[in-house]
Amino acid sequence: MKIVSAIFLFLLLAVPVRSQEGVKIGFVDLDRALNESRAGRSALEKLQAEVKETESSLLKEKQDLERLRSDIDKKRLLLKEVERRNLEKDFQRRVRNYQRGMRDSQEELNQRKNELMADILKGLEKAVAEVGKKEKFTLILERSQVLYTDQGVDITDMVISRYDRSGGKNVTGSK
Repeated sequence: MKIVSAIFLFLLLAVPVRSQEGVKIGFVDLDRALNESRAGRSALEKLQAEVKETESSLLKEKQDLERLRSDIDKKRLLLKEVERRNLEKDFQRRVRNYQRGMRDSQEELNQRKNELMADILKGLEKAVAEVGKKEKFTLILERSQVLYTDQGVDITDMVISRYDRSGGKNVTGSK
């Protein structure tokens, strides 16, 4: 963060020197670009389908565990101590496996999302550079790093348009 601040401060100090040529500063909301670009929407739809599939599988396992718990509770008084203990151990093992499966699934989905978004982000960065050169911007900042700006310098729509026209070339498996 200190490096970003130092670079920004340096660029602000350099502005008076370049003011004769005209300084053109813009910003891009990369989160919005990720969510609104065709490739980003497609990746999110794929990810949502994977999430639904995983949730369905986990929900089935959770329902099985609830049924087993109910059965154990109903039969508790009728079972011998050894049988009850074995059922309880089996139930606890299945609960641990379920919890482990939930954590693993969440980690896998997060990793998958990060991979998909990283590929799209590379393409968006290329689109930002192309828009910056074509429109002769001196500096383009990411929206999350800007505390205030006039919306007139938001070039996110231009970047999304440029990226979509390029066909999302850096997106794995989509083009």
